[in-house]
Amino acid sequence: MPGPDAEEVDHELGKIIQHCPKFYSAYFQRGEYMLRIGSTEHGEKLMDRAFELMADILIEEEKEFEQELYHRIENLEKLLRCDLAAKYMEKTTRLFPETAEYYDDLTFYILQQPEGNKGQAMRMQEKALEIDPDNDNFINNLGWVHLMMGNYRDAEESFQKALEFNIDNPGALKNADTAEYMHKHKLNYFEYLVRPADMEEIDTHMQNVDFEEVARLCGEYNADRLDAFKFLCLQKKTLPPHEILDVLQPLNAFLNLSARLIDEQVFLYEKIDLLYDNFEFILYQFIIAGEFIEVPMLEHTAHSLSLFYDFLNEVKLAPQTQRRRFIEHIRSVTGDFSRKIDEYNRLRHDIELPEKEKEEAIAELFGMQYAREEKEEQWET
Repeated sequence: MPGPDAEEVDHELGKIIQHCPKFYSAYFQRGEYMLRIGSTEHGEKLMDRAFELMADILIEEEKEFEQELYHRIENLEKLLRCDLAAKYMEKTTRLFPETAEYYDDLTFYILQQPEGNKGQAMRMQEKALEIDPDNDNFINNLGWVHLMMGNYRDAEESFQKALEFNIDNPGALKNADTAEYMHKHKLNYFEYLVRPADMEEIDTHMQNVDFEEVARLCGEYNADRLDAFKFLCLQKKTLPPHEILDVLQPLNAFLNLSARLIDEQVFLYEKIDLLYDNFEFILYQFIIAGEFIEVPMLEHTAHSLSLFYDFLNEVKLAPQTQRRRFIEHIRSVTGDFSRKIDEYNRLRHDIELPEKEKEEAIAELFGMQYAREEKEEQWET
């Protein structure tokens, strides 16, 4: 969630708009801020006005328009507003109807929406190929549209055709494998994202001491779980996009930290016992990684983890008994640590206390003095 600094910046942007009513960058920045804090209607109006001004001012300067457009579109994607990204890409195709890349990108943002119109996506991708028929990326993306529509064979043919134009196309290589798996198991894309990890393949790479491939596979499974969780949150619409972000941001931060700290070659999010056994130390590291932390931050993190592991249980990747035990552990440890946050912040910002004594006092406060020494020895080894 944006902090007080963001509020000050927004206030200054408001003053800039008053003095320079055609300064479209200020409208964009203010609109993005409003979307992030949940002032959706106001944010959308600001974004619409920003796009109109940008189009009027830069209509003769396509390169400059393109640079600003993609910067803003990427921000909208980060804000989980691919519907707005698609809206502005569609307007862009009308401004520059002979630029194939805009149709291709419009396809992408249509498909990023859980209820995106796949028929429209197909028409836009075909338009891109009509302009540039030999573009291997466009052919690959046509295959992706087919795959999202459940046209396995057409998808596989497109991926192979893209590889014929460019054997090193990384998207087509990976997509061909994905299509083959989905076709074989008759899955839609969401079902693919929550497919069971192939432990036999992982074990084979472990036996061959190919730890790099093990890490790649685990990273891919973990990323897919998070994508599926985000997709389901957007599809259910029980939370608006800015609140989904409030769930995803601490969740990503905590799980990324967990992956770095857990001393295991095979780290999959659904392996709950690993997180259970290391949770106190990870949460301790999560706290001391920040310059200043408050109890609501810990509560948001615990809530996000609970929602994610409820989801993994729902898609049958996390057993019910393990999930319940882990969530109880999360609440217990988070509650215990929350009661120590005021003292932690006092120690952390005590300018008279030497750094080494400060670190030792903080570790002792959270009962981590022995765990900290043990982990440091492991890292040194």
